[in-house]
Amino acid sequence: MEHTTLFGKYRIISTLGAGSSSTVYLAEHLILKVYRAIKCIPKDTVRRVSAGSEEFPLAEANLLKTLNHPGIPLIYDIDEDEYNIYMIEEFIQGDSLETLVLHQETIPQEQIIAYGIQLCGILDYLHHLAPYPILYQDLKPEHIILCGNQIKLIDFGIASFITGSGKNFQICGTDGFVPPEALSGEPVGTTCDIYGLGKVLSFLAENTVCTDELLHIIKKASAPSPDERYQTAAELRAALMELSCGSVSAESLKNPACQTASHLIRNIAVTGSRPGAGATHFAISLVCTLNKKGIPCAYIPVDHPNALSAITDSEPFFREKNGIFSRRYFSGIPDYGPGIENPLPEYCITVKDYGTCLSELPEATDSDLTIFIMSGSSWDMAASLTAAGQLKERQNTLFICNFGNQRAAEKYARTLREPVYCFPADCNPFAVTAGKERLISQLLNGKEMKHHFWHWRKRNKTAPDYRSRRLPGRSRRYASGNRTV
Repeated sequence: MEHTTLFGKYRIISTLGAGSSSTVYLAEHLILKVYRAIKCIPKDTVRRVSAGSEEFPLAEANLLKTLNHPGIPLIYDIDEDEYNIYMIEEFIQGDSLETLVLHQETIPQEQIIAYGIQLCGILDYLHHLAPYPILYQDLKPEHIILCGNQIKLIDFGIASFITGSGKNFQICGTDGFVPPEALSGEPVGTTCDIYGLGKVLSFLAENTVCTDELLHIIKKASAPSPDERYQTAAELRAALMELSCGSVSAESLKNPACQTASHLIRNIAVTGSRPGAGATHFAISLVCTLNKKGIPCAYIPVDHPNALSAITDSEPFFREKNGIFSRRYFSGIPDYGPGIENPLPEYCITVKDYGTCLSELPEATDSDLTIFIMSGSSWDMAASLTAAGQLKERQNTLFICNFGNQRAAEKYARTLREPVYCFPADCNPFAVTAGKERLISQLLNGKEMKHHFWHWRKRNKTAPDYRSRRLPGRSRRYASGNRTV
């Protein structure tokens, strides 16, 4: 069906997914030039599943058509032809929480709390709909999509109304996330969704060293007895909010497993030695990599306020909501200035792109980390070293040589007598690669890596020039191979 038109309105681009009873396509509206997800349900499957009735597969559409919440996908239309029923839905671009966990070792506790707070907001909305509240009933990581910093809850296929005359629900769900009362055939209520959310939080926290407070919240939310759980999503959200606003204990901060970039860094300034050195490219790569790791991050162009418009106009799949532009792992806002309220969440890291305007860089007290991008070109080295010398006196400044030029990075390191990281040659700042992830992880632990290096040099007593050539092969025990000193 790819690259065909549907009803003269949509051009089918690709297949997003296929199941036993439906196929979902990515389509472009021919007039509006926007992307939609189209769920195609064969009518013969409808008849088999619903025993002659065609209402069952449309239950999801009937639920979604009246809902209006940023965490729930919109349904725009329902259509059909001789063979299929088509549901035209909002195109949700992002990765599921299940995929997120599969691709990173741990998720920071702060981020687990943030996801939980958003999910509580969605459930609270569903549980207070009039005239009939809705039970979602199938909360699990693969049904929760992360779009930038926004959680989206998809697949309402088995959600049910709670009617005034009783509970019009279906007892179904996924093993491991279904509450015991549903499995035993007992009546279920809104606490069944609380149980599912508790299990989702437990899934996210599986490989994370969490505080006792968060573990207590998770245990209470997923208690076997409905009476022992939080009775409403608002009550669970209040507990998570209280924990989010509280400070992390001193003992937990001493544990490296509890330390995350979001605990240490809030504001990152990026600047380059000259136009074309790659400051913007690196800043976007940094934002995308941190977001993929589950650390909320947003790009802000300071030197060139129209840069974000130029980026969004040149790249497909960008969306704007509440003043935030997003595309897969990328999130960004224009430099709104002090007159407009910042739409970013409190816990979001900001990466401010200052271009080549070194004079506009904030003081060290205003920026937790400054990253200086130096060109690998030989004719630019003198100017880069002059600027780097000015920044060297600042605390929390990191130096990066661009374009994968290892030889230039070694020269910079010998002259500056500072660690110089080498950013890999890269053509797409929005793509998150293994090389970028290694480098970004190294940068976030810059102080620790610098400490390891100086102790390594003291033990080995290696001359500066020789050390600069040998460290990439000798430093695997202390760092990934992207840094030169």
